[in-house]
Amino acid sequence: MFFDGNIFWLFMGILTVVVGGGFNEFAKSRGWTLTWWKWALAVVWYIIFMMGFYAWGTLIGENEGSAGFRFFLMIAFISAILAVGLWRLLAIGSSKNVNTQ
Repeated sequence: MFFDGNIFWLFMGILTVVVGGGFNEFAKSRGWTLTWWKWALAVVWYIIFMMGFYAWGTLIGENEGSAGFRFFLMIAFISAILAVGLWRLLAIGSSKNVNTQ
């Protein structure tokens, strides 16, 4: 199966490094100052979001694809709510004044 193969975990590791680097550059362009606890919250959010994919793939392998998809939708909804809160928290103390009008 694909999810217990080494290629899958290689791709997930590469994706994690690319996402981390992209997040760092994005935060710099927005003028956010990222402290250790902001990084920790971003990593926790990323882990929660990615666990939805992992669980979905596992449930597909167990012939429970519809349950896996429902579980992924629930995790995606929770992740979206947490992402909005995290976005607002990360923007606190921004060096740039971004106008939202």
